[in-house]
Amino acid sequence: MLPPPPLLRLLRQDRSIQPLSWLQKPKPPTLPANLFKPKESLSQTFLADPNYIFKMVSELDDESEGGKRLIELGPGTGAITSRLWQRYPEMVGIELDQRAMRVLAQKVPGATVIRSDVLMVNYTRLAELRGGPLSIVSNLPFHVASQLLFTLADHADGVRNAHVILQQEVAQRIVAKPNSKKYGIPSVVFQLYADPKILFHLPPTAYFPRPNVMTSYIKLDFEAAAERRRALNVDPRDLRNLTNTAFRYRRKMMSNSLSRILECHTTLINKLPEEYAKLRPEQIEPWEFVHLTQLIFGKKEFPKHFRRAWRGEFGRTVRE
Repeated sequence: MLPPPPLLRLLRQDRSIQPLSWLQKPKPPTLPANLFKPKESLSQTFLADPNYIFKMVSELDDESEGGKRLIELGPGTGAITSRLWQRYPEMVGIELDQRAMRVLAQKVPGATVIRSDVLMVNYTRLAELRGGPLSIVSNLPFHVASQLLFTLADHADGVRNAHVILQQEVAQRIVAKPNSKKYGIPSVVFQLYADPKILFHLPPTAYFPRPNVMTSYIKLDFEAAAERRRALNVDPRDLRNLTNTAFRYRRKMMSNSLSRILECHTTLINKLPEEYAKLRPEQIEPWEFVHLTQLIFGKKEFPKHFRRAWRGEFGRTVRE
């Protein structure tokens, strides 16, 4: 038998490197015995398959010194954290569950982990403290992950990119195109504020305990869309008002669904232009929602600093 090629010999010697094609089939995912029991009330499911953990980490490209601008949200039991910390020793984790904090202190004792609610963090300020826009990676409970993305939209200039695990259905809504059933508010917001891309899908068997849904690992590149955001020329709260109203009545024509806005708000026009009046919301491109917002509420300078617009109520709109 011929000896293995040099690269393969090197990889076999270095057990910290685990190319997917050479990994053995993993054992069923488990958690540290007697240390942590997932709370069903919090919808906790933990990624435990080393194959997918390796794939997640391989997709990251944070260039800050030691990864000091890499932020892991909801590190849980540290399965992803321990791999990240090998590459990014200056990274920061943000975790709310006190039980997880104790596990992390044992598993990655040198890592910096802050106890806080990820939905309440001022990411703009955190970016200033860490020296530039952040790289976010997260495997949060699914209902929190959806709300997190809208929170990050409010802090878009403080975030370089976000790599997040979501329910597959939610991820598909974010990248959906007009004239499809999945097209909605998440599609409009994240195609204006970022460049979204689904990187790969994960099966329920990759988690413990197993969820009842397929999931997707998605990248939102906020940095790539920075110039596009600055050119929006709308108040994001006006854009939120318009898109929320339009998709609340998604089967109606825009002339009907937006009639209340035209009647109850101080607007620049009394009726919609003909090119929009007979369309339904799902037929309108993201940039056309911006144009409509400008027509109705007027052009306004897009805020240079944090302004809360999307966080909160839109956690539920991803399930339209």
